[in-house]
Amino acid sequence: MNRVDGKVALVTGGARGIGGETARQLAEAGASVAITDLLEKEGLDLAAEINDTGGTAIFFNHDVTSASDWERIIAEIDQRFGQLDILVNNAGVWSRGVIEETSEEDFDRLCAVNLKGVFLGTKYAIGSMKNRSAGADSGSIINLSSTAGLVGSATSAVYSMTKGGVRLFTKSTAIEVRARGYNIRCNSVHPGATESPMQDDILATSNMSPEEIKTFIKNRNLLGRYGKPIDIANAILFLASNDSAFMTGSEVVVDGGYTAR
Repeated sequence: MNRVDGKVALVTGGARGIGGETARQLAEAGASVAITDLLEKEGLDLAAEINDTGGTAIFFNHDVTSASDWERIIAEIDQRFGQLDILVNNAGVWSRGVIEETSEEDFDRLCAVNLKGVFLGTKYAIGSMKNRSAGADSGSIINLSSTAGLVGSATSAVYSMTKGGVRLFTKSTAIEVRARGYNIRCNSVHPGATESPMQDDILATSNMSPEEIKTFIKNRNLLGRYGKPIDIANAILFLASNDSAFMTGSEVVVDGGYTAR
């Protein structure tokens, strides 16, 4: 028996990077996976790849800042599969900028995707998950924060603010759903620097030479390398499965030891 056999998962920002690998791992472990993203071609290709290898996946074009998109997608998942069991709020954006030079437009964009998107996903996922019985497997909401939600940054304070918000919103969600008697768990994952399109953007704006980048990566954390999407996806799969049945309101840090010092 696979770890999430028969369960239904939704992964936002699921077309590539950490989200894409998470969708693959959930499908391989037995879940039916709804991949959502604005990257339609990549998302459709990944869903086809999963289906062609024996899994079950569907793709939705999805703006996570749109309540109507969330309503539409959750309603279709409920109609097609019965209910949602796992939500991975992975979609996120990053921007480099010191506080004095950050525009309101950049601020609003970061908050809309990184905070509002997580809020809306959680809100509509609870509606689908909340009626499961106390003796059934719990619903699992997994929010992608960051090590930037644990420690500060000299070049991306607003991003850190949003990811810190995700961290505490996760804990509050865990407390609230329990207080309301819902059989739902909610946990956050905090990746360190990970090989991904977002990390490529970070390095592209760093003004470092290729040799400086190699040195930076080597010294980034205790393990001397960047994380791989599979490293983060494995942690997400753990939180999605019954292996983590006694965990809620927790934060799982996957950073190669970056925050240990």
